[in-house]
Amino acid sequence: MSVTTDPTIRRAFIHGSVTVALALGALIAGGAADGTTRTVLLAACPLITLIGAVAAGIRTYRAWKVNNRWPVWQGLLWFLLMTTLLLFMSVAPTVLGLTA
Repeated sequence: MSVTTDPTIRRAFIHGSVTVALALGALIAGGAADGTTRTVLLAACPLITLIGAVAAGIRTYRAWKVNNRWPVWQGLLWFLLMTTLLLFMSVAPTVLGLTA
């Protein structure tokens, strides 16, 4: 197995990994908590990934502007947006109080 030496790919991978790890950490902590803490932590999950997606979008634009490897960041942007949507749809009923 070969590890890439391209710093752009490495930075994008680290950015995505940290963002998803923080969101999943909030999801797990929110599942273990109760009351207002549960609602806040579950609402934070899609917000964390959305902030990560916006940051990846900014990196995409900056890399495109200098004609660098922008498709790497754009791929991460779409992955994080999909993850945001998935997390939002999974926690929305609990956050909005639609579950028993």
